[in-house]
Amino acid sequence: MISYKYVVSDKQGLHATNAMSLCRAASDYESSITLKGERKSADCKNVLALMSLGECLELLVEGPDEDQAAGFLQGLMRTIL
Repeated sequence: MISYKYVVSDKQGLHATNAMSLCRAASDYESSITLKGERKSADCKNVLALMSLGECLELLVEGPDEDQAAGFLQGLMRTIL
């Protein structure tokens, strides 16, 4: 399992556009990709669940293609957050 921590610059958390970008990217991988917030977690392949996680997030990637998925999503998260 690979994990990275992020802080969203907007106090309201992920906006719909950024959540959709993350969801689309996560859907390209077989691995289980979860975004964990302060109180709950969400499957990154579910755009609606991503938008209510808050501002302190942890990305968890586990599965057969976790190295590729984590590498790409780490760069994406830096760009959109």
